[in-house]
Amino acid sequence: MCRSLKAEDVRMAIAGCSVIVSFLILEFNWLETYKCCEISVWNHVCVLQIIGGIFLFVGSLKSNHWLFLPWMVTSLILIYTLSYKSILYLNYLEGRMLMLVSILPFIAGIWTYFVYDVFQDFLQMQCESIGKISIIESVRTGY
Repeated sequence: MCRSLKAEDVRMAIAGCSVIVSFLILEFNWLETYKCCEISVWNHVCVLQIIGGIFLFVGSLKSNHWLFLPWMVTSLILIYTLSYKSILYLNYLEGRMLMLVSILPFIAGIWTYFVYDVFQDFLQMQCESIGKISIIESVRTGY
């Protein structure tokens, strides 16, 4: 993450991107309508990602690092789905529309960085909360 940006602002921007990209994927879900696959998972994955984005946004506002976890889990599911579906679409389209299929792993790569960044913030906030708890305990016990 850039040092000049606040971590809270970056997480809120990631949460906003999460919701926007999920709506875009739902809107441009044209391959599933042509019965490329028997089961469409995009609706479920995108709804989970929207809910996770809301949790990340609220967690950033309230500085509650435990609310980052639903977004991280749903993002890992999204990354897996993007990677798997790109391979499936590449096989189904037999080389046609290669530009569209190559966008999916690109989005998965960006999302991997987002997950890494939010996970680093989660770990940092976890260490800070453990430090605060140990200070409170030392004040209570007098040591």
